Amino acid sequence: MTNMNNPNHGGHGEWPQERPHFPPQQPGYQPPYGYPVDDAAATTVLPPVPTFDDPAATTVLPPVPAAGDAEATALLPPVPPLDDAAATALLPPVPASGPMPAASQRPQRHQQPQRHQQPQHQPQPMRPQHQHQQPQQQPHQQPQQQWSQQPVQPQPDPTIQLQQPPRPRARHAAPAAAPAPRPAPAQQPAQGFDPPTMTLKRPAVPGPPAAPAPVAPPAGPRRTGSPIIDPGLQPALITAGAAALLAGGAALGQVALALVVALLQLLTAAGWFRLNGMWPARQGILLAALAGLTADAAVLLADSDGGVAAVVGTLGGFFLLVLVLQTFRPSDPKERFYALTVLGSATVVTALCTTLLLAGWVPAGVGAVALATLLAAAPLPGPKQLGPVLGLVAAVALGLAVGAPVALGALAGLGALVGRRVAAYDFPSRFVHMTAGVALPLAVAAPLIWLATGLPA
Repeated sequence: MTNMNNPNHGGHGEWPQERPHFPPQQPGYQPPYGYPVDDAAATTVLPPVPTFDDPAATTVLPPVPAAGDAEATALLPPVPPLDDAAATALLPPVPASGPMPAASQRPQRHQQPQRHQQPQHQPQPMRPQHQHQQPQQQPHQQPQQQWSQQPVQPQPDPTIQLQQPPRPRARHAAPAAAPAPRPAPAQQPAQGFDPPTMTLKRPAVPGPPAAPAPVAPPAGPRRTGSPIIDPGLQPALITAGAAALLAGGAALGQVALALVVALLQLLTAAGWFRLNGMWPARQGILLAALAGLTADAAVLLADSDGGVAAVVGTLGGFFLLVLVLQTFRPSDPKERFYALTVLGSATVVTALCTTLLLAGWVPAGVGAVALATLLAAAPLPGPKQLGPVLGLVAAVALGLAVGAPVALGALAGLGALVGRRVAAYDFPSRFVHMTAGVALPLAVAAPLIWLATGLPA
């Protein structure tokens, strides 16, 4: 017996050194707190609890309506159906059950339900406060039996969340299907922060609407075959017409010939830049054409012995100007070198057309160019090389027929064929054929005609 006068015992003391003898409990009984206690020894200092029946204990409690499964789980998410294998995957093996012991008839208020048999979202039942308080005398078994037959519904406490007891399972029924574990929701980053660096986002400042991004043009079809496309018969006919104008200008005098040469130089500069893929290139075309016109004016103003020096001086001055402009141009070094090459070569080809003003036998020379170009572009039967060969032979024959130097027809015809071949390079367009394909046979043959006139007849 506990001594209440001893400060070590009583409400704040310890258990006595000699524990009283606990009577054996019935089979299947589980103590509520994990150690065996005797109801009579544990409640010796408690006043006896009078016997009461359930109706008298619940007279002041409001009736609690029975909640069905649908009402009890109205706020719970639906549980997907599982097959028997998935339902019993997380459950321990159930041993073979024999005859139920008599102790199993006792109320289950002292046994804690297993975790895997209880749904995740169903609350635990609230236990009455006098659950573990047993009366001191033997008559406490009668209220216990009445309790097991008609459970008392206690008054719910507003501060305690009501919990629904688990539904009883049949003796030989299959274990209850455990709900499938739901994946944990992904942790969302704090609003206002970027996930990678967690740096604070700055609010967007309203401004003028941004211009739409330029749409890249679709890639063109890949070209196949030979990149050499010779100009057709129509550019050859235009070349023959330009040759006739030069021949007529030469018959009228130096000034008339210079006007026709100036038109040839403009067409040569435009075709050369377009042939090299630089378009539009207005500044380059104007600079190359200006070099040709300056050379024409210098030859007309010079005396009979200073024409060659005028052409060479013009080329040197414009070469220096082109070099200065491209050196101080703010562009990529590779693009700058390419522009310098194209502009320098355009200046040379355009200015060399001026040599027609210094050459003799101009009608015979331009006639040989026209004849070689027409025969090379004509659709003749036989191999493809037949036309250029016949054109070169005809040019030589024309020079010999008019009494010109022997090399005049050959050099004029060779220059025409070379210029036409250059205009056919790297998939040329129709514009290239109508500019470079027309002017280059005459522009390339012009310095050769001037060289041929200095040779003996």
